[in-house]
Amino acid sequence: MFRTLISLLLLLASFVPLQAEVEVPLGIFKVVNTEGFIETNGERVALETDMNEGSALIERDAANRLSVEINGAQFNLFPLDRGLAALTWDATGTALLHDIDVRALFGKDNPADVPAWGAELDWPGSGTVQLVLMPLGERAYTAFLISHPRDMTVVRQMEFRQSYGPSNRPGISFSSSLSPPN
Repeated sequence: MFRTLISLLLLLASFVPLQAEVEVPLGIFKVVNTEGFIETNGERVALETDMNEGSALIERDAANRLSVEINGAQFNLFPLDRGLAALTWDATGTALLHDIDVRALFGKDNPADVPAWGAELDWPGSGTVQLVLMPLGERAYTAFLISHPRDMTVVRQMEFRQSYGPSNRPGISFSSSLSPPN
């Protein structure tokens, strides 16, 4: 009996993950560059707002990697072991999200508790870049795309949003007691 119980517990433990996976939004997203800057010789110049939308498909595999396809280009992002704590960026003097903003959006004091995925990639038209995604709720991500062309640093903040209307939007009901205005 005792051996059976131990065997059952070991079998059960093999099916239960040691750490709970973070729920991340998956599917089709609209992508837009929301902010950014170019830094040359220590001086930053804001990028013009670019509200052109792209599209992205985000899926997750069994190894917790995110497969991201943006406008036909395919990338694989890996979970960052220390989450937001693995990243450092200086958003001083810009409208980009700061570390404290991202932690507030997640309701976390410790940056290591904020999940993030990233990789160095060959980005079409930009060479090697760093791309980092952090989920924002059930239907969005914030992302940073960082490149170093020539003697400058280019940082773009991106938003990935699933836009199917607000999830808490009340249903529409019509009343026969209301009449259209004359």
